[in-house]
Amino acid sequence: MISETDVRFPDIPFRKTAILIIVGLVLYFGYLYLVGFETVKEQLARVNLWLVLLAVAVSLCSNVFHAAGWWVLLRHLKYKISLGWAYIIYLSSIFFTNLVPSAAVSGEIGKIYFIQKSVPDTRVDRTFAAGLFSRLLEVVPTATGAILGVAYLALYYDLPLWAITLCAMIAVSIAMGALFVLAISMNVKLLQSTANAVLGVVAAVFKGRNMDGVRTKVGALVTQYDRSIREISASKTLVVKSLALIYAAWFFDVSVAYIAFAAIGYDIPVGVVMTIYSMMVLVTLIPAFIPGGLGYVDGLMNVLYSLAGVNKNDAFSGTFVIRFVTLWFLTAVGGLCTLYLARATGKERPGP
Repeated sequence: MISETDVRFPDIPFRKTAILIIVGLVLYFGYLYLVGFETVKEQLARVNLWLVLLAVAVSLCSNVFHAAGWWVLLRHLKYKISLGWAYIIYLSSIFFTNLVPSAAVSGEIGKIYFIQKSVPDTRVDRTFAAGLFSRLLEVVPTATGAILGVAYLALYYDLPLWAITLCAMIAVSIAMGALFVLAISMNVKLLQSTANAVLGVVAAVFKGRNMDGVRTKVGALVTQYDRSIREISASKTLVVKSLALIYAAWFFDVSVAYIAFAAIGYDIPVGVVMTIYSMMVLVTLIPAFIPGGLGYVDGLMNVLYSLAGVNKNDAFSGTFVIRFVTLWFLTAVGGLCTLYLARATGKERPGP
């Protein structure tokens, strides 16, 4: 049995993270230089701050639904956790995801850690199963929006072939990757084989290290996890409920991007903002080892908006507001939630 003592607080390699943030900032300021700092100053001076605050509020609301999509799975597993507590843990996971780029793995580890430390009568395998399943469901609306959006842009906008191809490849690749992970997670033999293969690579790298204890724990976790994931996926009503909440969250996410452009006084087509925002989310799922995709995600969004007919200055301003809300603000809020949780874990928490 994998116990609570096997769960460790997700480490943040501060020196490495700081270096990667600097790399991202260099890329970002390189882009600002190309735009022109005076132009940037003029563009940001006319931003409607009330609409930026509205975007912030909508973003916080969207994460309530993201957290709820995960929370209903935990409640199905008989976890005594309130939606408010799940929301705080979910916001904390955003902090880890943005600071430790690892395809959201660090965020999931953070969620597992705080659940195990603060919620009574939990098991690691069940917590992990709920987290992975909700993460896979998160891909559904985003990949769907991106694929439909690429088709929309191809039909109604004169985008170059390379841009359409790139967007389609990213959307389809992420969707196929999610399906692959789902297939593995639902097949205990395949999951065990994958785990053994990974452990084999680790053993080859760390020669001379006894891996028997690790193999035993991993084997136990796989067996326990298989039962938990099947218990969750067996309830079609539960899956539909969770997916509906996640779709609602995605709607609010896209609304944040639309409001961001409204804040700079630009009336952008909903189809364009839906497509490019969905692409941004999918790109951040690709491990690139730069916290929050700083620099390269911003650049890609600007390029795509420009190709869709948004002028360079408005594309920059809209992207800046979007990233301010979805990256900088949410990371800061997640950091505060992490500090709170780190102090509060171990204390008895109220139930639902």
